[in-house]
Amino acid sequence: MGPVAAVLLASIAMMLLSSFVFGLAFGSFLNVVIYRLKTPPRRGGTTPPWRGRSFCPECKTQLKWHDLVPLLSFIYLRGRCRYCHKKISWQYPIVELISGLLWVLIFYKFGVSLINIYYIFILSVFLVIAVYDFKWRIIPDKIVYPAIVIALIFNVFNFPPDKGGLWGVLLTATAAFLFFFMIFYFSKGRAMGLGDAKLAFLIGLFLSPLLSIAAFMLAFVIGAASGIILIGLGKKTLKSQIAFGPFLVLGATITFFFSDFIINFFQP
Repeated sequence: MGPVAAVLLASIAMMLLSSFVFGLAFGSFLNVVIYRLKTPPRRGGTTPPWRGRSFCPECKTQLKWHDLVPLLSFIYLRGRCRYCHKKISWQYPIVELISGLLWVLIFYKFGVSLINIYYIFILSVFLVIAVYDFKWRIIPDKIVYPAIVIALIFNVFNFPPDKGGLWGVLLTATAAFLFFFMIFYFSKGRAMGLGDAKLAFLIGLFLSPLLSIAAFMLAFVIGAASGIILIGLGKKTLKSQIAFGPFLVLGATITFFFSDFIINFFQP
């Protein structure tokens, strides 16, 4: 390996390592958002999710900086609060780790680009929605509506040709919403929630028509397989309701990162 190649490789490694560290830190912020969206804010209920000092959910003790180092604090404290010694939810390190990996994948796939800000925002929204829906079986409007607005603004100023232009984007998102809304309406909310239709609209704004279809198909396949496995393990029954938001998010995320493969597969 020549010196130029070595320098280039080292630069790429540093970029990916830096993106992972920043992603971990951002994942810590996402955990705060997830927690405080469900928990009423302190001081009269007016504190935004990103304001206020972090505290232990069990003993309410304010946490110091060395309690909040992403991933490392959880490992060092062996998954327990330093003050009350109650177990810390595995959600926190998992969300931080996923966020870090998402940042690495984005920068690995697209390099250093301003468009990464948009990708990070949307995928972070997906992550928050997936965890929130998994825990409480609801997709928060406070997250999905602002994301839809940002995605609309992005498409207005970018005129995505691979999505059929702005009208193609709107048609894809609307069709996705109507499809899931019909499932929600005719099943009376038993097979699908209204929040899933809103999330499908966002996915339609984010992905191209072809990728959106692939994402939804993948979500149904993964969801069905997971349901069968859970029923087989005795964790669920045929009458049990399973949050579908995480599967939509997983399908959209996988499709996004493997977009080139999917496009080449269906359009040789």
